[in-house]
Amino acid sequence: MPLSEMVPDVNARQYAVQRLAKLLRHPDDLVYKADEVRRKLAQEKLLIDAQLNTDVRRQFDDVQEGLELLYSTKGQIVKVKTDMQKVDQLCTSAQSYLTNFDRIQKISIANRNFVRANEFYKQFSEFNEQYAHVKEMMANAKADLEQGDLNLLRLHYFLYKLEDFRNRALGFAGVNDADAEQTLSQMFGGIDGLVREFEAFLWHVAEGMYDLALRSRTNVIVQLLKVVETEEAADKAQERENEGAGLARRQSLFGNSDKLSMASSSMTRGPRKERKLKGYKQKLLNLLHEFIDKRVSEFFKNEAKGIDGITEVTGFIVDELTFAADVVAPAFPAKYFIFDLLVNEYHQSVVKNANELVSGDLGGGEILTLLRWVREYNVAMRKELGIQKDQLKPALLEGREDQLAQEYLDIAVSKIREWIKNLMTTECDTFAKRLDAPSMGEDGLYVTGGSIYLFEIINQNIELVTEAQRAKLLCDLMAECNKVFQDVSKQWRDLLEGEKTKQIETPESVAEGLVDYTMALANEQIRSVVQAETIRDETGERLTRSHQERFKSELSQTMDIFMNVAEAATQTLADIVFSDLRPITSALYTPEWYQDDLLQPVIETLKDYCQDFQDHLDKYLYKRLMQDLLSRFALSYIDAVAGKVKFHKGKTTEKLSLEMHRASKFFKEHMDAGAVSDTLNVVRILVSVVDSTPTMIFLEFFSVKKQYPDLPLALVEDILSKRDDLEKQQLKTILESLRQKSKGDTGSSLAKQRTLFSKLKNYPPLGNTAAATKAGGFFKTGAFGGVE
Repeated sequence: MPLSEMVPDVNARQYAVQRLAKLLRHPDDLVYKADEVRRKLAQEKLLIDAQLNTDVRRQFDDVQEGLELLYSTKGQIVKVKTDMQKVDQLCTSAQSYLTNFDRIQKISIANRNFVRANEFYKQFSEFNEQYAHVKEMMANAKADLEQGDLNLLRLHYFLYKLEDFRNRALGFAGVNDADAEQTLSQMFGGIDGLVREFEAFLWHVAEGMYDLALRSRTNVIVQLLKVVETEEAADKAQERENEGAGLARRQSLFGNSDKLSMASSSMTRGPRKERKLKGYKQKLLNLLHEFIDKRVSEFFKNEAKGIDGITEVTGFIVDELTFAADVVAPAFPAKYFIFDLLVNEYHQSVVKNANELVSGDLGGGEILTLLRWVREYNVAMRKELGIQKDQLKPALLEGREDQLAQEYLDIAVSKIREWIKNLMTTECDTFAKRLDAPSMGEDGLYVTGGSIYLFEIINQNIELVTEAQRAKLLCDLMAECNKVFQDVSKQWRDLLEGEKTKQIETPESVAEGLVDYTMALANEQIRSVVQAETIRDETGERLTRSHQERFKSELSQTMDIFMNVAEAATQTLADIVFSDLRPITSALYTPEWYQDDLLQPVIETLKDYCQDFQDHLDKYLYKRLMQDLLSRFALSYIDAVAGKVKFHKGKTTEKLSLEMHRASKFFKEHMDAGAVSDTLNVVRILVSVVDSTPTMIFLEFFSVKKQYPDLPLALVEDILSKRDDLEKQQLKTILESLRQKSKGDTGSSLAKQRTLFSKLKNYPPLGNTAAATKAGGFFKTGAFGGVE
């Protein structure tokens, strides 16, 4: 196998990696196939080395043969030089053998001049007839152009003969007689006009090249190109004559004029007037440039009609170049590389017209249209015509795609910020004033409608960017939107905090309906989460893998931002509920608690709130809120230990057990029974500590510690110190033993297993035990058993 076939890629390392990837597709292949692959590659290496050695030997043989040929050529050149010198000597000596050689030479020259003069006389006498014939042919050609049935080559042939005869006639006359030259110039004056008329006709035919190709008259195009090629050859011949004449003039300054005039005369066919260079090829190329530029400019003006229709340009250019490649290009000689030239002309004209469109201020939609068009244009040129992006110079929009993308991003984000700012002004004002009840959706949930308006503008921009196929720009847009959403989130959370504080501290000074509006806000955040999730899943699937992960990550962050506001709203609801329960929770374990049934008003209050939550709050948020209410309920019983309370053995545990049973029954109506039991179990543990005998307290404490590693020692100490059945010395002994045994607890070990005890306000599990114990008597219980 040839080396070129074995390693087709220039990058041998990349090729090797690709080949190994094909051979070793699975991890098991490293075990079962590695030896076989190694042997196979070793055999191939031996074959390649052998082939390389053979090729190297062959190259050395070729070099050796070439050196030998060069050496033999040198000898042959010397031999030819010697032979030519002998021929020159023989020619010189042969003249002495011929008598009257000078006379014979003159007679020969006279005979040649007579023949030329006779030929010139015949052409001169036929000139008027030939001239009239060419004019008639020109008129017929113009008439036949519409049908495309004309013979440019025949017309050009006769015109070229007339022009050549004119030049030779003027050259003959110019040698001896100025008057004759003037007379001939007047006689041949009509030829210049005829030549100009032919050239105008020729370029008119060239301008209609595409029309001729459409009518399958490519034979006329071929004739036109043959004319151009003939004139180009004549131009080059004239240039060579001009160079020879110039060389003769320069050499005459150094005394070699005789030899040079002989050399110059050998390059010409007799005296003639210098022919004007016509440069038909360059004129044809210039005409193509103007024709294509006009054609593309007219399409931009009449069909595309501005940036909105610029995407139509792609199809037009592809169709034009496809037609040129299939019909026009085959008529041109290969040396013109006409298709590459046409591609360049079309592309440069597109670039010029596109730059004119981009010169002014652009809107966001216009920028996206341009960016989408650039991508579609490059893709279409590659797929339809096989033209790579790096072959199209200069780049569309002068390579300003990234700059335009950034401009669009700035415009879009600015508009989004302005729009959302206005929306938030209205939404926050409505939330704060609460003049009417919040709107209610079809499912009975309170809503504000803000998410619909919020995502309307977001979806518009996402759809525009997606259609423009700018995945990176889409990811950048969502990243900037998340910054806006963060500001909105903070604004909502600050507003919630402020309204909650006023509701709790000065309820008489605030508008009614805070709970309903908070539920509406929470529901609206969930609706925003759902919309963000829909965008993430649907739009994300339309992106390439390289951008899909980042886009989904940005949308996941968007969902988290809205969810944070929803959680803040549910926490606000829980705070409001427990602010109403503050008088009762602050009386736990006090004489009033022992005497009266304080749990009943708590449950009634919770029933009222929970019924509203169940009817008007999103199901997911309702479950989260109920779990929060249950946790706070349990924590209120534990944090209340820090107050000025007293625990009576038997009486306290009996009342606590009864209340936990009633509370459990209530919460199980709204939550999973297992979750309720697990949460209220922390209060039952408090019951066990209060009810334990002095000898069992140690075992009871560390038994609970296994299940709840974050159980604060300060809480247990506070409970024991407030039991009425323990004496001071007995209490001191118990506390010292508990503290001694608890010295091994570390913050890092407790942090690994956090339970509800970690949420205690008055008894931080990782805090200083002594400090917490000392502070226990001074903390004032807050709205939900925490610290105010």
